[in-house]
Amino acid sequence: MTNTPAKPTIVVHLDGGLVQYVESDAHVNVVIVDYDLEGAGEDEIKTLPDGSRATVRQEAAADVSRESAQRWMELAT
Repeated sequence: MTNTPAKPTIVVHLDGGLVQYVESDAHVNVVIVDYDLEGAGEDEIKTLPDGSRATVRQEAAADVSRESAQRWMELAT
């Protein structure tokens, strides 16, 4: 059995509106939906259920300790 927190913390790092990396204190799937299509190839663009268009990709979350995640949470409050 894994030691997964009841409520995982996910930290998304942005720079200039771009996701630089994602951290989590639990194993999670992270899906990035980007509505800014500038520079995206037509083969990268998906049509979403609501008819809008975006790029959609899965990112691996970097593992961080529960203590590190707690420090991020304290900074956010």
